[in-house]
Amino acid sequence: MNRVSGAEEWRRSWHLVGLTALGLTCAPTTLPVYTLGVFVAPYQRQFGWGRGEIQTAILFSTGLAVFCAPMAGALVRRFGLRRTILPGLIGMAVSCLIAAANTGALWQLYLAYALMAVLGAGAGGVGWSTLLSGRFEKSRGLALGLGLSGTGLCAALMPQIAAFGIGHFGWRGAYILLAAFVAFVVLPVCFAGLPDEAIVSHENGEPAPARTGFDVGSAVRHWRFWALGLSTAAIYLVVGGLLPNIVPALQDIGLSTGQAASIMSLFGLAVIVGRVTVGALVDRVWAPLVAVFVLVPAAFGCLLLQDGASVVIAGTAVVLVGMATGMELDVLGFLAARYFGLADFARIYGRLYVFVAATAGIAPLTFGYIYDWTGSYSLPLKISAGLLLVGGAGLLSLGRYPQLSPAENRFLPA
Repeated sequence: MNRVSGAEEWRRSWHLVGLTALGLTCAPTTLPVYTLGVFVAPYQRQFGWGRGEIQTAILFSTGLAVFCAPMAGALVRRFGLRRTILPGLIGMAVSCLIAAANTGALWQLYLAYALMAVLGAGAGGVGWSTLLSGRFEKSRGLALGLGLSGTGLCAALMPQIAAFGIGHFGWRGAYILLAAFVAFVVLPVCFAGLPDEAIVSHENGEPAPARTGFDVGSAVRHWRFWALGLSTAAIYLVVGGLLPNIVPALQDIGLSTGQAASIMSLFGLAVIVGRVTVGALVDRVWAPLVAVFVLVPAAFGCLLLQDGASVVIAGTAVVLVGMATGMELDVLGFLAARYFGLADFARIYGRLYVFVAATAGIAPLTFGYIYDWTGSYSLPLKISAGLLLVGGAGLLSLGRYPQLSPAENRFLPA
């Protein structure tokens, strides 16, 4: 394999990192999660829905990625990145317009969010992670950290767009604004910038080199696949549960919708800082150890975010949790490449993403229903602190990075 330097990787592919960040603001696992909290109060006022009922919508958007993420991996392998991602963005815009047409039935809310998962599947993290993992090797962690910081950009930007829309045009107008952002900002940029390649490579205009690593069947049978997946699930039970509940939790301590959206923007900035910092570190330091140094403070942040917390303490807690949220997906993509290789990365990552989707799908409604039952977020926050520590311990169990055999699809002694 003809290797290139990290500087050469950036010279050739820097624009794809920015494209990934922009594209992920409208992914089916980011846009619905980061904006639904802004719609909670309008839905409760107009339709009388409970928080648990509203948060169940995430089960349909993120939860359906259990099926849609592997599908996205297969689409990338079969049709390439461009013909997978662009239709997914169109699907996201259409789904937002369908959400705006809700007449007051919960099933219509759930249908709109399910369509975000199905029609928008191609625009999710599988395609974008495959793009950057194929283009970068020497500085893959930093590239993934910067590119996947698009989730933080989503947290900082999309709730503000939704809040602006609600304030000026009502909740229906907010969904239309979100659809317009996808269709008239993100889609044209991605149309112009995405490479028309089935499998990207380091060498512009040349076939992709032979890649080492597991095929998807061999990976799924290996214990490290399950250790990585279950550790990620423990972490994402927390991340998925907190994301759509942060705005309502902040409103419970007396903040207005605008103030809560502003702190959510601070959370988004913390996500970006977490992604970039962790991404730069994992290129130099064993990634599971880096993850633990972020997860432990985040567990403490969950304990801080209790009933009666002041605005300053709540803001601090949100930043600590945001740092952990900023490392989960890029570390998953980085570890998938390091432990299983790039030979069948899209499909392996798609199956690992099932752990993210399953837990992120059930966590928000669980948080919401516990709130409806207890009148407080205290219990799920305590559980969250423990889960973050369990997830960190699971990542440490993965051991050192292996050498990979292209022919035998198995680990060689390091």
